[in-house]
Amino acid sequence: MFSTTRRLLFSSQRKKLLLTAVTAATAVTLYSCSSKNSIRNDVLETAAAIEAIDKKIVAPPARNDLLNKISKTNQFDVLIIGGGATGTGSAVDASTRGLNVALLEMNDFASGTSSKSTKMAHGGVRYLEKAFWELSKSQLDLVIEALNERAHMLHTAPHLCKILPIMIPVYQYWQVPYFYVGCKMYDLFAGSQNLKPAYLLSASRAAEVAPMLDASKLKAGLVYHDGSFNDSRMAASLAVTAVEKGATVLNYMEVKQLIKNKETGKVEGCVAVDRETGERYNVNAKVVVNATGPFSDRILQMDNDKDGLPNDTAILAKENAHATVANKVAVANPNMVVPSAGVHVILPSYYCPKNMGLLDAQTADGRVMFFLPWQGKVLAGTTDIPMKQVPENPTATEADIQDILKELQHYIKFPVRREDVLSAWAGIRPLVKDPRTSTNGTTQDLVRSHFLFTSPNNLVTIAGGKWTTYRAMAEETIDEVVKVGKFNAKPCITRKLKLVGGENYLPNFGALLSQEYGISSVMAEYLSNNYGSRSPVICDMFKEDPLNQLPIELADKEDLSINNGHINYDSFRYPYTIGELKYSMKYEYTRTALDFLLRRTRFAFLDAKRSLEAINGTVKVMGEELGWDEAKREQEAKDARDYIKTFGV
Repeated sequence: MFSTTRRLLFSSQRKKLLLTAVTAATAVTLYSCSSKNSIRNDVLETAAAIEAIDKKIVAPPARNDLLNKISKTNQFDVLIIGGGATGTGSAVDASTRGLNVALLEMNDFASGTSSKSTKMAHGGVRYLEKAFWELSKSQLDLVIEALNERAHMLHTAPHLCKILPIMIPVYQYWQVPYFYVGCKMYDLFAGSQNLKPAYLLSASRAAEVAPMLDASKLKAGLVYHDGSFNDSRMAASLAVTAVEKGATVLNYMEVKQLIKNKETGKVEGCVAVDRETGERYNVNAKVVVNATGPFSDRILQMDNDKDGLPNDTAILAKENAHATVANKVAVANPNMVVPSAGVHVILPSYYCPKNMGLLDAQTADGRVMFFLPWQGKVLAGTTDIPMKQVPENPTATEADIQDILKELQHYIKFPVRREDVLSAWAGIRPLVKDPRTSTNGTTQDLVRSHFLFTSPNNLVTIAGGKWTTYRAMAEETIDEVVKVGKFNAKPCITRKLKLVGGENYLPNFGALLSQEYGISSVMAEYLSNNYGSRSPVICDMFKEDPLNQLPIELADKEDLSINNGHINYDSFRYPYTIGELKYSMKYEYTRTALDFLLRRTRFAFLDAKRSLEAINGTVKVMGEELGWDEAKREQEAKDARDYIKTFGV
């Protein structure tokens, strides 16, 4: 419990005094400093951040309210199928243009590829190199677009996206000018959106910055700058932002069939099933968008079928020599997605510098390999393995994990051990090709960026691309939606739109939280960097019930107690709490234990084995909040254990 003195210290009166002091102190400086406007803006931003701590955040509509809206709405302007980066981004774009939007996701937001990226907001140094050697304007355009969008991500979600310096270790003297020119060109093409200039480090300085590297081989280090971000939390923020702008966004809604006009064959909606209850919903819309990433072909098959059904019979017919002519025509259209698997592993923090990433620019097979500080650990990857089909739950093979560790050992001067792998996962990167054309089986027709097209039945499909360009992809998609639907829509505003948590956020927001609520700096920084200006909601939960401060691993313990109202979070390896879980259910539509352990937090991604210990506590809290019976709780715990055990443990 807070003492009377502490309550007075953290009262609204204290905030007024603090704000007055900051304003007065800076006002004196305004008369003697040349950058008056910059300082005045800093004062205003600090004032807004302090006031944001006292602002009450209204919870978004509950899931049942959104389901009622689905059932009572005769026709939406646009229906978006898919809740990954592009789908949620498109929902934000469309809703801010004044369109009535519905989004349906079969699983959870970012449950597929969008939660398994390299966590980088970047232009792509390897694409710039390819553009140079192949004299490819398309590759260069891709780099320039991504560099521009990188700046937008850092602006719209400053709590989730941070600037990260990345060092390229150089082991040959001739490579020093080559890499230096490349990094400077990278800065040049970013133009006014450049983050910080690239610079050269001597061999001794590079070894000092990255002591884990073998200094005897180093000749120099080249440092350039890109962005690092939390991908699944970004998707959750986009989904909630869309809801706050009026969209109807639902996870665990599986599209079973497209609704087609019986006369024209045009797509006019879908039949969807609530995977929690089994109830079916007819969702009508003027325009339907297919934003399902690696699973785009499944929706395209529905579009090809006259009744809007999945083309399972057509797929079987392809293998049947006695297939009907109709079915043979149905399967004649080539697949759009050409998948490849990208594997990442998580290692302890001592595998790379705390505040700087490493880039292996010349791996044995020619790929680029990153070793990046992320969420207090090191993320290493990625592989690029072609696949014949898209698995529902891709997993990292032992061979993939060993490939990454083998590459890392070339640079690290201590033994790289398999037991140091805390987690490993695979994501599907969907290269795409135009499904309206045939190919000869080569990759020459693959689109390296994203691909947007509208079918004869008015189904708008957006596929390919990468996280960094999600906003541009969404803008282009909704431009097409406006054209197809003949809508009188507002202009796109997403370049400057702050996502939830980004409003009134400052880099020192964690310090303000620690002062205001008396929580440890570890917890304050964690909440600030993952929830931004929405962090006070979780902190208020801590104050309302001290048990909400308990780590989620302890939630299933019978004797829950806190010594003198405080918890030493430094004694726990991870800062995930009961209060954060309750927040995610109420404010971010968490529906399963995996939603929380994988995507709202990154527990299983960071330490799969340790996250297994939190399953029972997570299920207990969720069961109490959502009214699960014992059978549901047991199944939920089993599903979580089975899935997390595929993460390299």
